Amino acid sequence: MKNNLKLTNKSEELQFTDLEKQFGFMGKEPYATIRRDNFYLTASAVDKLNLTNHSHCHLSLIGDAEEAERLYIRPNNDEATSRSNFLIIKGKDNGRSGAMISGTRSVLRAIPRLQAVLQLERKDRKIILQKCEKTNYYFVPLSPGFEHSIEDLANVPEHKAIYKICYNGHVQNIGETNNLARRLKEKKAEGVPIHTVYYSIMNEQSDDRRKYWETFHLEKYKKAHGAYPPYNHQAGRRTDN
Repeated sequence: MKNNLKLTNKSEELQFTDLEKQFGFMGKEPYATIRRDNFYLTASAVDKLNLTNHSHCHLSLIGDAEEAERLYIRPNNDEATSRSNFLIIKGKDNGRSGAMISGTRSVLRAIPRLQAVLQLERKDRKIILQKCEKTNYYFVPLSPGFEHSIEDLANVPEHKAIYKICYNGHVQNIGETNNLARRLKEKKAEGVPIHTVYYSIMNEQSDDRRKYWETFHLEKYKKAHGAYPPYNHQAGRRTDN
């Protein structure tokens, strides 16, 4: 709306343009914040997923819950009672200030990588949603983040995995392997001090995919600390994502 105001002793007019309220993160990247009992979606996520026109959604994986890298959000208007259909709570403004996907505690229990996200600082539990070009659905990226841990080196599983070796709370080595039990024996023989090993299972992933995530975490560590871990003498072998 434009309002004209005539200035005193002047012939020209000023034109005012009224600004509208902006809600949430409208116009920015769509975010989901992982909470214990729900996923909070920003206003921009509500807009991009067209949730103002949907009342429920399915939360879906492709592949095994242990290794899936995407949690798809599939909106629908099926209000029939179903344990696999989650209510979208939008409030009186119909999602203009954000929305919640309610009742997601069972989803957290089913997906170890989401459980790991819940242990992070609140600011790090906010994840940018991405769009799948094949399905046109948006999804929550499920990055392998060393969500499992072990201290008893006599009972290490023979998983394909990426791993992080720690001693007294300090990272000593980050790597990938097609046999975690064998690799940790090798690391111990090499003199790498080991107290706790954190790892992500990647039995269904290719060698290149493991190498990709190894390098991802090495570069993330270097960015935070200025150098690679003391028993990583070089970067990982990065491949295309």
